[in-house]
Amino acid sequence: MGYRGSKSEFQTPQPKEIFVKEQRVDGSYFGLNPKLRCTLTGFERNYPIKIPSKQFNKKSFSTLNFKSEHEINPWFLTGFTDAEGCFSIKLQQNAKLKTKWRVRPVFSITLHIKDLSLLEFIKKSLGVGNISKSGEKAVMFAVDSIKEIPVIINHFDKYSLVTQKLSDYLIFKQCFEIIKQNKHLTERGLLAIIGLKSNLNLGLSAKIKETFPSVIKVNRPNYKFKDIPDPFWVSGFICGEGSFQIIIRNSNNEVFARFSIHLHIRDLEVLKGLSNYFKTYSTEFTEKKVTILAKSAQLQISKFSDIDNIIIPFFNQYPILGMKSLDFIDFKKACNILKTKKHLNSPSIFNKIIKIKSGMNLNRKW
Repeated sequence: MGYRGSKSEFQTPQPKEIFVKEQRVDGSYFGLNPKLRCTLTGFERNYPIKIPSKQFNKKSFSTLNFKSEHEINPWFLTGFTDAEGCFSIKLQQNAKLKTKWRVRPVFSITLHIKDLSLLEFIKKSLGVGNISKSGEKAVMFAVDSIKEIPVIINHFDKYSLVTQKLSDYLIFKQCFEIIKQNKHLTERGLLAIIGLKSNLNLGLSAKIKETFPSVIKVNRPNYKFKDIPDPFWVSGFICGEGSFQIIIRNSNNEVFARFSIHLHIRDLEVLKGLSNYFKTYSTEFTEKKVTILAKSAQLQISKFSDIDNIIIPFFNQYPILGMKSLDFIDFKKACNILKTKKHLNSPSIFNKIIKIKSGMNLNRKW
């Protein structure tokens, strides 16, 4: 399991540049065999044990942009959820119930343990949910209480999701309406939820399909990208999906900075929307062509004037949170050197850039 900080690393450009996507904590990634982010397991019995966050082995990070006196910006939370959140309906066999099945709605965000502080900040801001360990190197913030789920519903009704995840949320919300009325305790209500669940995330497990072979599958809500609603949505989304990179081409020691976003092809319009959104911040910004790669698409900004005049000022004003903020800080340090061009004539300054790069993204120690 790798650090989730910046999602992608690019090898030295060759005639055919190879893209390597950083693996997520749940094992999903975009590469030759892309998988969806939220996976459902068999009977869905194996849930993390809730452990008070004070029992985690924490380390102090003083530069993660957290301010205890402030709540997280609501649009940041929506953007981060578009990148990393999961809306799911868990089904668990329970012989004590009339239907023999327990139904549980769950909103969750699972991250590398390095970003425990970010999950704590989200939990504190929402005022609901629990944080638990999820495997050896991951932590999960989850809201699954019937009394607390309305907080989640109220948030995303007011600050709407932007990506295809909006369809998952709408299905999740329909299921919760059934649960709220206790109709899930009846066979008819249970079947209605299973029909909705069939189009949520990866759909139904083989065991659920076998147990309920005649369930009627419900159509997935139509989705159409509208626009980028707020700059804090951008910083939240980039906190999950963006990548700040310093690229060194060893053939001639050429160094350049690159900001990139890599998404599944289903969110191609979101990438185009982000490109247009950054364009509004400078008349000199040339709209970038979004590159389509098999089942994924990417937006890359590497023109130094765009990095220096748009990308860095934007994220200074609308900060990245969590461990990725450290990548952004190092990114700025390297760009400040590149701006002077002193690395072109000074091996020691060039080596300074190499040292900065060696501690970024997947190489960052904690």
